[in-house]
Amino acid sequence: MDWTDLIIKVAPEDVPQAEAIAGMCVSRGLYIEDYSTLEEDLKLFGPVEVIDEELLAKDKTVAKIHVYVSPEENPAEFASFIEERLKAEGIPFEFESDNVKEEDWANNWKQYFKPRNIGKKLRLVPTWEAEADLLSEEGKAAYAEGRKRLLIDPGMAFGSGQHETTKLCMNLLEDHVDSETSLLDVGTGSGILGIAALLLGAGSVTGVDIDALSVKVAGENAELNGVGGKFKLICGDLAGDVNGAFSVICANIVADIIIRLLPDTGRLLKPGGVIIVSGIIDKRLSDVEEECRRCGLVVKKLLTEKGWCAAVLAKRS
Repeated sequence: MDWTDLIIKVAPEDVPQAEAIAGMCVSRGLYIEDYSTLEEDLKLFGPVEVIDEELLAKDKTVAKIHVYVSPEENPAEFASFIEERLKAEGIPFEFESDNVKEEDWANNWKQYFKPRNIGKKLRLVPTWEAEADLLSEEGKAAYAEGRKRLLIDPGMAFGSGQHETTKLCMNLLEDHVDSETSLLDVGTGSGILGIAALLLGAGSVTGVDIDALSVKVAGENAELNGVGGKFKLICGDLAGDVNGAFSVICANIVADIIIRLLPDTGRLLKPGGVIIVSGIIDKRLSDVEEECRRCGLVVKKLLTEKGWCAAVLAKRS
């Protein structure tokens, strides 16, 4: 069977942002073609006797980010999913597609996704490593100190726990979850944040995602972790289809979508509750902070890692 090679074409200066956003949506790794600095790079090697003319002729004004989609998955759905995020960040782009053989890609990405400790209380374990992790010395040590095991198979949904935005969000959740917590997870993806909250002791979680495939994957992962009965899932756009009041609202998406979400949190956040947001590129933090001021919110805590920001927000007293 053939895999689809989805190619995202962007300007070279937009590669870091586009790569990070594409990485948020796929856990199989990325391949980037960027020849914009080729001539400068060649100068570093000094005189070169033979240079591939085809290489020298490569377009240096456009970079290509390759992402691979399996035969069982719908490339059009994936393109729509990542297109929303690129547009939200104002990144011009074009899509192309090609096919590659399954044996060239199939499960290679899984070799890079290994069990790891997250924060002080959780251990993130991909499903295909579950048995081996229980027998490993690192795994035994983690469970001996009381860590909860979070099994995850992200499939095509965002949320493997490897990306900085998800890790930052999980760290912040630890300080704001107890048995009384009712949590709303906006843009739930694989369900990883909602499941983490339930394993940390939350009373209930509602997850919402615009992508039906993500809702399906989140439900499967919740059942896998034995918390399906406490995890309500809704397919809808942001919080528009959500009713009720929540002590914690979390959203690991991108700045423009967070800005669009914040005004709606007023009707959903319980008195004394907090909003945890992540997926904000550092240069967009000021925009989110400005919207917070308009909505009567203040930043209580801020974490950053590799150019990404996550924050705890609360109503201004």
